[in-house]
Amino acid sequence: MADKHRVPPPDNDDWGERTEWQDSSFPPHQEPSSQSQQFQQQQWGPTHAPQGPVPESYMTPAILVTLLCFLPTGIAAIVFASQVSAKATTGDYQGAAQASRRARILILVSVGVGVVFWLILIIAMSVSDTSTAYMPSP
Repeated sequence: MADKHRVPPPDNDDWGERTEWQDSSFPPHQEPSSQSQQFQQQQWGPTHAPQGPVPESYMTPAILVTLLCFLPTGIAAIVFASQVSAKATTGDYQGAAQASRRARILILVSVGVGVVFWLILIIAMSVSDTSTAYMPSP
């Protein structure tokens, strides 16, 4: 029922300032000239060009440390490793480099925690010998 009473806004309402495309020199239904297309390519082309090499994503090591070493920091490493390619695709090379560094740091932390955990486990198993050879017989 509320839709019956809706009235479209009048054409003369102010919707903000005019944009560059509204002030263009060619009529709205006419294709731009080749000179205008060349100007647009010169103006917008270099901003979308790659600005440097894409940093390493470290996705494979992140998955391995998640499975073999320490789950919490491994999952965080996977998240940052997946952000590297996504940010590089959108042109955020600085953000991609930062995500790559964070993924590498979390991988190293995971390896460190995993090595300490496995060493403690091996030492605990060797100390607690479950052999019955040294027990007196009843």
